[in-house]
Amino acid sequence: MLAIGIDIGGTKILGALVDENGNILFEERVASPAQDPDKMVEVVVALIKSITEEATEVIVGVGVAAAGFIDADQSTILYAPNLNWRNEPLRERLQALIPHPVVIENDANAAGWAEYKFGAGRGAKDMVMLTLGTGVGGAVIADYKLRRGGFGIGGELGHVKVVQDGKQCGCGRKGC
Repeated sequence: MLAIGIDIGGTKILGALVDENGNILFEERVASPAQDPDKMVEVVVALIKSITEEATEVIVGVGVAAAGFIDADQSTILYAPNLNWRNEPLRERLQALIPHPVVIENDANAAGWAEYKFGAGRGAKDMVMLTLGTGVGGAVIADYKLRRGGFGIGGELGHVKVVQDGKQCGCGRKGC
């Protein structure tokens, strides 16, 4: 069984075909139309279709990781500081265009879960991961479970206020 993973960022979208052990069998990278939500959906769907052509086994699902606040139902991107998404029903839009089940997750949560399952966190009961890129993100694994918080944004460590009246953050607050 295979799955497709999509990582949406402000400058690039990376897609991969992976097996159940986390091995990357094929990957493809395309430019990100970060400021055009409709074009973003179009590009992601085209990337998924391109990767699907490389599959030699059944694809059981597509996981889409994006920087931003994802709702607790893992369907809507509530706010993405570096992408032009505000209350974007991304899972619904993608699901209407591709035949595989779709899961939406915050990019740091997805990276943290992958590290927990296949990397340095393998076998641990608890783990915290900090991601550094265009923004700062994080994932919290406690008692063998990814902790998303009551609103789905529990691991957003980059949006904890650390400097009173600090620099303006992409999320709109100061001092993150």
